[in-house]
Amino acid sequence: MKRSWSSRFVESFDSAFHELKVEYQEAPFRFLTKWDIVSDLHSKLKVLSDLEEVETGRFTIGKDGRWRQKSYRTDPISTSPIHLGIGFVKDEKMKADISYIDLRSMQFAVTARFGKKRPTSMASWRFSSGAGISVLLNMDVQYAKRKNSQTGRFSKTDGLKELEKEAIKELFNLRMWDRSILLLVDNHGLYTKNDLETSFSRRLKPYTMKMYYLSPKSGFFITGKRR
Repeated sequence: MKRSWSSRFVESFDSAFHELKVEYQEAPFRFLTKWDIVSDLHSKLKVLSDLEEVETGRFTIGKDGRWRQKSYRTDPISTSPIHLGIGFVKDEKMKADISYIDLRSMQFAVTARFGKKRPTSMASWRFSSGAGISVLLNMDVQYAKRKNSQTGRFSKTDGLKELEKEAIKELFNLRMWDRSILLLVDNHGLYTKNDLETSFSRRLKPYTMKMYYLSPKSGFFITGKRR
């Protein structure tokens, strides 16, 4: 039985994460920006990048913006399931840094038939299912808690609160995907697994979302809890 696209995606990301963990913990500052990490992950996920045929590239777009089925046959289009920063439709603001598309749901609108003298001119695309990966890198926030000099109680620092707001925003954008992963790379090791679950587990959709955490001394993931 052929494995589902989602199983292949999850297994491939797990493998890529373990490779990334070894490299990062050997030399964290090989990654100076989040895009260094995104690029590295994309290269590690090349096992997913084989070209596949899209059977539904038989549409055109009218001046009114509506998609119409072509009355004549066009040759299938081939593309990779994995891409950097694309939305569900062309020109949509990206909702993930890396996208893995279920190509069975993908459609292309083309303005010309495929041929040696007249290659396909792609006008647009759309798809309905897939997976998204976003990366968040913390190099700035160094302290997780502060102590109130009057009460002696500890609370989250303002920097950590801002970092968590950014993570929550990323998780919100990822909720539209059938499968999604947020990778938090934290140079200052602010979280234990229990801390991460306390802050984010209820923000993750059970079964479809994961949050991976990587610091110079640890690496793990959490999943969502049913309310």
